[in-house]
Amino acid sequence: MNRLILLSFAFLLFPLGNVFGATQTNLGDDIFVFVQTSIRNSDGTLVVYLESSKFTNFNATALEFFLDYEATRGNNPVITIDEQKFQVIRRMQSQSFDSEGLVASTILSDNLDGKFTVLARFAHDGYTISPGDSLESIWTFVRPVS
Repeated sequence: MNRLILLSFAFLLFPLGNVFGATQTNLGDDIFVFVQTSIRNSDGTLVVYLESSKFTNFNATALEFFLDYEATRGNNPVITIDEQKFQVIRRMQSQSFDSEGLVASTILSDNLDGKFTVLARFAHDGYTISPGDSLESIWTFVRPVS
């Protein structure tokens, strides 16, 4: 019994450690990042909706390279807010699941020089997925235009 309590306690402490090192992005920063994640069951019914502009494992340098590349791939509008111009880049990630499990974070990553690199991680309490569920994450990036 004591072992079970200790393991549960250690599991609860792990996510809290990541929260303390989180980066809050705000409009006007070099890069503002906002992510919306939704899970739908096999019938298309919304099961979970999460959103945040606060991230752990925030790699601003690698993210800037990623956005420079992404900006060349599509039509990314430039908007004006309080007489300052910003480029808006939106990208969607989708995934379907064929097994059960737990998703405890939403991660944006890139392959830099053949190495998996986390650009930003939205750490959350998690949600249980079932076969047939689908996940959609919409990442919005806003950066000043000089």
